[in-house]
Amino acid sequence: MPRTGGIYSPPAGTKGVPNTTIQSVPYNALIDDLTADANAARPITAGGTGATSASAARTALGAQTAHAALSSISALATSADRMIYTTAADAYATTALTPFARTLLDDANAAAALTTLGISAFMQTVLNDADAAAARATLGANDASNLTTGTVPDARISGAYSSITTLSTSGKITTTGNEVEISGGNPRVKFNDTTTGAYDFWAYVDSHNFHILVDRIGDGAWNTPHPLQLEGDTNTGYLFGSQILTAGNYDALGVAPEARTITAGNGLTGGGDLAANRTLTLGTPGSITNATTNSVTSTSHTHALGFTAAEVYAGAGANDTSFPLGHAILCYTNNTARNASVTPSLRLNLNYQYLYSGHTDAGNLLSGTWRARGVNGDGWALLQRVA
Repeated sequence: MPRTGGIYSPPAGTKGVPNTTIQSVPYNALIDDLTADANAARPITAGGTGATSASAARTALGAQTAHAALSSISALATSADRMIYTTAADAYATTALTPFARTLLDDANAAAALTTLGISAFMQTVLNDADAAAARATLGANDASNLTTGTVPDARISGAYSSITTLSTSGKITTTGNEVEISGGNPRVKFNDTTTGAYDFWAYVDSHNFHILVDRIGDGAWNTPHPLQLEGDTNTGYLFGSQILTAGNYDALGVAPEARTITAGNGLTGGGDLAANRTLTLGTPGSITNATTNSVTSTSHTHALGFTAAEVYAGAGANDTSFPLGHAILCYTNNTARNASVTPSLRLNLNYQYLYSGHTDAGNLLSGTWRARGVNGDGWALLQRVA
């Protein structure tokens, strides 16, 4: 086959000449050559493979053996709305690819895909936040004041709370601590009894004083007297306005404690503490005589006379001038008024008469103070020494 460089050229002498009879031999040679060329392997330069078999053609063309993945893909049965995916190495299968899924696949970026998925712009900002703190800030959950409904679990209510201004609750507040502190000027706790007609009470601190206060008329203010008032600076307490008795103020209040005792002294029996009624019994006294004195024993007592034996005049001298108290004489007084003071004296020329000191016959004056106790018609008076 006359090919040069893969280019076919007809055999020489096979072309006809005008007005010349075509010769059968060259013509047949051309036909045979064309037949042989058509049945021979077409060279690569002529658009063929240079081979008569697939393997020889791949070799001639420099092509590799078909990959297993391509073989797997070529064996798939495809249809509308399906896509291929790998199930193992070089192994493929098909799965549904819905129109909605294709709208995601053609999105240029994540923001477009989120919009396709119906994620709002606000939620996209949450999803774009770098961390949980930023997400809470976006959601407004980083500040408890933004929480408007619902309840907070017990586990979240813990630690120290220092800025609560008003706290309202309908339940019981329980603490396992040992102190509840209320700090402020005149701190107080109010007990508001919602029962009709009931009194309200306060526990109240005012400077140095602690009070239990009561609202008896329902006007929201406390009334007097206060149920209880304890004064820390004076150590004094009052109950409904009356001072509370303590071991330290019995004496100041004029109240004797029941531990106080009454002791029976000399001449008395009985006594004891004030926890019960006590009786003191006076012992039987002795007889009063001129010789008795003021004395007492554990069971009895005696008394002295109001005057001693020496005060009862027993003298006999006509010129005696000293007489005991109560002594009486008859004295001339020139009609002195009853109970008037008189200064009596001895009569100089008679040893049986007494005269008032102003008489011309008056002698030595009697001692002491004397008073007139009555006068007869002649001026003679009964005098008694009184001092």
